[in-house]
Amino acid sequence: MFRQRSRRIAPQALIAAMYGFGDILAGAILWAYFPTNIAWASILYPPVIGARGAISGSFVGRLTSALNIGTVKPNLSRENDKLWEILSTTITASLLASVIAPLPPKLIGMSVSYLKIFSISLITISGVALILLPLKIFVSFESFKRGLDPDIIVYPLTSTAADIIVTFLYIYAIRYANSVLEPIITLIILIISIAIIVLWFSRSFVRILMEILTATIIVVEIESLAGAFLGEAISISDPRVLLIYPAMLTELGDASSIVGSILTTRFFLGMIRSKVLLTDIVPEVVSIFSIYLGFFSLMGGILWLLGGKPLVSIITFMIAFPIMLLITALIVMLTSRKFDPDNFTIPISTSLADLITTATVSLVLALLG
Repeated sequence: MFRQRSRRIAPQALIAAMYGFGDILAGAILWAYFPTNIAWASILYPPVIGARGAISGSFVGRLTSALNIGTVKPNLSRENDKLWEILSTTITASLLASVIAPLPPKLIGMSVSYLKIFSISLITISGVALILLPLKIFVSFESFKRGLDPDIIVYPLTSTAADIIVTFLYIYAIRYANSVLEPIITLIILIISIAIIVLWFSRSFVRILMEILTATIIVVEIESLAGAFLGEAISISDPRVLLIYPAMLTELGDASSIVGSILTTRFFLGMIRSKVLLTDIVPEVVSIFSIYLGFFSLMGGILWLLGGKPLVSIITFMIAFPIMLLITALIVMLTSRKFDPDNFTIPISTSLADLITTATVSLVLALLG
């Protein structure tokens, strides 16, 4: 039974990890174009990418769970009410996150106007949401129709595409913050988002939105700490660390999201038997650990080829993965008592994965000299 469950999840986890490794492209964009001379750029990047991940995680978590339990059908019918509810709350959360994410640089006294970083945040967070929602819906539907588990496939695949696009949009928005085009893009995104919200408003809108917004606020606070650690990592190392930084965040976040999605789906289906949740999914956890360790080792090889320290990524994973297993299980257990755990599990676990990964990278770099 152990071997059968392990073999069942391994191919799908491998596909997810392969997509996550595509974040090396996001890292290449950061390495080549990141404005290290702008003090607030490293502080704002983790909250922006984290808020994007929180909203995306909530959307994917709710959609894949709804597909698995049958409350959403894999089609775009107007009668598919739950789907449109998930869509409208996601767009609203993107707008609100664009307001919240720029707060950390202002709160610590950075000399930059709020309007400027709000525009950057909106283009990055809401822009990527509007671009990728059709892809997320398509991948969710197709994986479900083909007998794959959308809990395993969808978030890793779409989060990689999102991180590449969000990094590109972030660098673009910073570099062209003073151009005439940026206010026009900001206005277009606002108009489209508001139109979607008005079109698919639902009765349970406020309750769901408050849960997502609460998770997003927590995420932004966590990612602000990650921003401080990122600045520290850059200062004690050379910029080569930026090449694998997004990939490390994504791979650990994806591993955590797979565990979280499996747990929440089992919770909804009444399949959780033990009070220690992780004991119910040991075969799946062993497969996920083995596969993602391989990809962190591959990132170490890339750093070695560039003259960097290959142990950075491997040690980071060995420390961070067990911590994230415990955190993810704890989030599912606590939130399932009063709330929909899909609104909290992936957003909070992936943002904590970002923080723990960034903090661990800084620690490992310091220890390795």
